[in-house]
Amino acid sequence: MSSLFVLEAGAGAQPSTAGSIGAMLIPMVILFGFMYLMLIRPQKKRQREIDQMQSSINIGDSVMTNGGFYGKVVDSVNNVLIIELGTNKSVRVPIERNAVAAVKEPDLTINRDDLIEDKKEDKEEKKDEE
Repeated sequence: MSSLFVLEAGAGAQPSTAGSIGAMLIPMVILFGFMYLMLIRPQKKRQREIDQMQSSINIGDSVMTNGGFYGKVVDSVNNVLIIELGTNKSVRVPIERNAVAAVKEPDLTINRDDLIEDKKEDKEEKKDEE
């Protein structure tokens, strides 16, 4: 009997939809704000830096392409860079400006520790073969 009374009292009340929409909207706004601060904003900043680096490439700069090739810029026509690859100065390749990953020279120094380890490994392989 008491449960019937509760049902009748609840049937007369109108549910408030404005409060439930607001309660759902606040966490969604907070989630979007968090995603913007953690994902979208840093990506836009990184892309802006890359665009600035690519637009500031000049003739004579050493560049690394997205494919990992190093070369020196010898000419620039609109959005295309002509780069020389390797030590043979006759290899010139046109690439898009946006295919440049970095403006830097290759590190061609030989690490002495690596050479010593390689020699030790070679000696060990020769001993194993005998």
